Amino acid sequence: MYYTSEAPGGMRDTAGSEAVKKNKLQGRIEKVFASYGYEPVFTPTIEYYETYARAYDGIREEEFYKFFDQDGRILTLRPDMTIPIARFTAGRLGSQKPPFRFSYSADVFKVRHTFAGKRSEATDCGVECIGLDEKDDLEVLVLALDTLKCLGTENFMLEIGNSGYFKAAARSAGLKEEQTRILADLIDRKSMVDLQEFLDASSLSEKGTAFFMKLPLLSGDVSVLKEAEDLSFTDELHRETARLTKLDEMLRTLGWEKHISYDLGKVPHLTYYTGIIFEGWVEGLGASVLSGGRYDDLLKKFGRDLPACGFGMKIDEAAQLLKDEEEKVITVRYPSGKIAEALATAETLRQNHRVIIEEADTDEVEVIA
Repeated sequence: MYYTSEAPGGMRDTAGSEAVKKNKLQGRIEKVFASYGYEPVFTPTIEYYETYARAYDGIREEEFYKFFDQDGRILTLRPDMTIPIARFTAGRLGSQKPPFRFSYSADVFKVRHTFAGKRSEATDCGVECIGLDEKDDLEVLVLALDTLKCLGTENFMLEIGNSGYFKAAARSAGLKEEQTRILADLIDRKSMVDLQEFLDASSLSEKGTAFFMKLPLLSGDVSVLKEAEDLSFTDELHRETARLTKLDEMLRTLGWEKHISYDLGKVPHLTYYTGIIFEGWVEGLGASVLSGGRYDDLLKKFGRDLPACGFGMKIDEAAQLLKDEEEKVITVRYPSGKIAEALATAETLRQNHRVIIEEADTDEVEVIA
């Protein structure tokens, strides 16, 4: 049998200061979640693959770790926590009245190519607010901002978009499903040359063409919302920009104006998100550490039609930003045969300190600070 001391590809061991920082950040975040009234939920690490196939349109099978149970059903290591929580809420809590506020800290698994440098196992800390509609988006956004603040830096930004804004425009323009999918991908990647070619080949109105051509560039401060309002060509689009403007006003009233920006060209996962979408960025990291949004159509796929909004933070990446802190460790040394006395001494000291004991060439139990 082949044996190696290394972890499988995409996995890694974590210890020492890295593990300490990860634990510390997780504790801070869980404390914030609890302060907002969110209750922890635990779901199995293993789910039925069909649970995810039901939830996602166009599921990417190659990203799942799959295996079989004793009855031949396909199982998978969970790639996220939103789907299991949706399944649990729609099933086990089917007779209970919403809203439900859940928090979680859990390992999730997604097959990554080793050359991409991404982990296949990651720890996520997040929340799901189920049963409250878009009028309550502010609660989740402020909680996301407070979660970013746990990193101990003021150099963070929550970038807010709205998948419903693009969808409303695509419907009004009469685009077919495949056209909408292609257009969404081009806008999300900000592929301006290909976008221009696509729009030139489409039979859109002048206003519609101008709107979609400008959409990838609608990112920045609150002035972006005014630009979006000027570009909007239907009542539904005007309502979406008005709602974002109202959210911005409330966030500013709460003192978050330095930490919010907008990107209306952010249109990923069209079959998943239904309203606001957002990402958290921190200076010093090249990728977002937090992401989330509204997904009002998900729970109905499990038999219960409830609106929902949530987010998750990538703990492994975010913990890198915490500073290494020297923590004093006290050593209790003891001679052979006096380990019980050493443990009694250590027990008193452990009320305020970290303490280790070690046998040594000494006559009596002694404390080394």
